[in-house]
Parts: sequence; C-alpha cells; structure tokens
Amino acid sequence: MKTPVKARAAQASHWVAKWLFLTSQFFWPWLEKLTPKQERDLEDSLKKDEARIEALDFDKDTDAALEEARRVADSEAERRRSTDQKAATYLPLVAALIPLVLTLVSALWEKKAGSAPIWLNMVLLGLAVAYTASAGYWAFKELKVSVSHEPGLTDFEKAWSVRHPSQTLARRLLLHTRRNGKGVNWKVTCIKMAHEYLLRAFLTFSVLLLVNIGWYLAGAFIGASWPTSGSMLATPRQAIHAVAEIESLGAQLKTTEGWTVLERDCQRRTAGRTALTFAPEAVKLAAKIPAVFRVAASEIVAVQNIRLACAGKPVGLVRAWFIPARLDVQRRSLGLPDPLAVRATNAVAALTNSWPPTDAKVDPAQLPAVLLQQTDMLRDSRGRTIVLAITAVGPGAITIQ
Repeated sequence: MKTPVKARAAQASHWVAKWLFLTSQFFWPWLEKLTPKQERDLEDSLKKDEARIEALDFDKDTDAALEEARRVADSEAERRRSTDQKAATYLPLVAALIPLVLTLVSALWEKKAGSAPIWLNMVLLGLAVAYTASAGYWAFKELKVSVSHEPGLTDFEKAWSVRHPSQTLARRLLLHTRRNGKGVNWKVTCIKMAHEYLLRAFLTFSVLLLVNIGWYLAGAFIGASWPTSGSMLATPRQAIHAVAEIESLGAQLKTTEGWTVLERDCQRRTAGRTALTFAPEAVKLAAKIPAVFRVAASEIVAVQNIRLACAGKPVGLVRAWFIPARLDVQRRSLGLPDPLAVRATNAVAALTNSWPPTDAKVDPAQLPAVLLQQTDMLRDSRGRTIVLAITAVGPGAITIQ
C-alpha cells in the first residue's frame, strides 16, 4: 500500500509526464506505435467480427438486410473516397506554398522584408517549412495504394450456390466492409495528421507575419515615445545628413583639437544651453611610452582616459599620454580638463575617417563605434611634446534626422 507521500509524488510525476506529452504533441504531433499486445487484440477483434457476421440470421427480412449491408458498404467506400479527395486537395496546396517559401526566404535573408531579427524569422520560417513538408508527407501516405476488399465473382458464386443467396451476399458485403475498415481508418488517420501539420504551418506563417508587423510597430512606438539618436541609418535622408555632419566635424578636426571641436558642436546642437562635459578616469602609469616623447631618466609618462558627453549623451573619448613633471610648471588655460589644461602649441598629427566604409562587405547603414579619430600633440615653448591625445568621435556626436 502506497503512503500518502508516495501517492502524491506518483500523481505529480504522472501530471508532469502528461503535461510534457501534451506540450510536445502541440508543437509536433506524432502517432504512438501500437504495442504487440494491441496489434494482437486488433487481429482477434477482426476474427471475432468475421465469426459474428457468418453467424447472422437474416430470415426475418432478407431484403432489408441486403439493402442495409449495401448502405454500410457504400458508406465505407464514400469515407475512403472523401479522404482521398482531401489528400488530393492538400498536395496542390503544399506545392503552391513552395515558391512562396522560397521568395520569403530570399526576402528575409537579404533584409528586403521583415523588421524582426533574422534569427527569429529563420526559426519561425524553418518551423513553418517543416510543418508544410510533414503535411505533404502524410498526404502522400494517404494516397498510397493499399488493399481493398470488394464483392467479386467468387462472392456471387458462393451466394447463388445456396438456398438463400441474398443472405449470403449480405454477409459477404458486411465481411468485406469490416475487412476494409482497418485500411480506411489508416487513411483517415493520415489525413488527420496532414490536417494537423497544415494547420500548424498556417499558424506559424501567420505568427511570422504578426511578429514582423508587431516588431515594426513596437519599434516605431518606442522611437516616437523615447526618441534617441541611434547608430543605424534607416533612410537616405539620414545617411545624407550623417555624411554632412561627419564632413563638417572632419574639416574642423584637421586644425583644431578634438575636445574644442566637440565643445563648439555641443553648443550649436543645444543652442548654447549645454556645454561639453568631461569625465576623466584615474591617472595611470603608461605601460608603453609613445615614441614622440623624449623622456629624461627622472621623468615618467602617465595615461588618462577622458569621456566626453553632450547633454548626457556620449560623444567621444580622449586617451591622453602626458609627462606630469612638465605640466607642473606650465600655465593653465582653457582646453583639456585639469591637469591637462595647459598653455601649449597644438598640432594635429593625423586624422582618420571610418565612415562611410570603403569595404563593400560592411553595412553602410550601421554606424561604427568610432567615426573619426584625431591624433593631437601639444608642445611647450621649447618644442617638447608634453601631451599626446587621441580623440575618438562616436556616433553620438552627430544628429540623425
């Protein structure tokens, strides 16, 4: 006798197994294979029914028995024809979906349709194709040629060799109908499986379209509710505007230090309401000393990262190497934040532009993390390099309209 704890555990295990079975059947229906005992029971049932049919006595109303036997046989034949017709209807429908699937795959892969991520589109599309293929497979199985029992010459010879041919013919019709039952039931099962898979294919295609529509509408709603300057260019107008902004910044960065250019640009974009903010990180000892420094034996080179932001939005990053001992004797002036704000001669050593890309494999609609990079050197009155600053300008420095 089971204890209450074991009984509850068995009940919970049974519930979990049933839930897993129903869930798996929902996503991918399949037929459970009959056990040997179940197959033997079906064979025994057929033999018993054949014996019962042979034992039937139609003396009371032979004509009515023969008419009903024919009706039962016709009904079974009609059930077989109906399943065949449905299978013949499903196959052209599956074939018609193939060019649609190929077109959809091409459009999604080349990003000509759909706003959802490509991996999500491909998962849903792959599932829909699998369902469609399974529906076609079961429709073909339904149309497979199988054995069918029909009244023939032997049945008539046997019927008219006895005193009551109508009774014997009625028994033979019922016998053939019973023997055909297994094959017709299998055909019905096949068409039901084809229907289940075709239904899931239709629902998956619908979900694919709804996901892309919902993704687009959600993106548009979020963009309208919380407008941000993203790093993706969605329209030609945005691309033209981005090119103009980058060209303007690039022209200024050729002669002026990056933080000064970004300060002016921040003032312009905010109509003078906001100034460029500096967020310097901790000063560290430089692991590698740039070759532009001529360092004495008693001097060290430090390095510091300074993040630049305009109205709370990151616009750039300055990585500066400097010699602290030389800065201490310089007069401070506007420019870099303390302690790098020194009175010195500025010289732009290099300027690189990362966008628009020159590589055809790179998506021009995707703005890189660094649009422009300026290498700037500050020299003292004796011509010595005291600061080497590399300013990286990010996508936040341009406005996407």
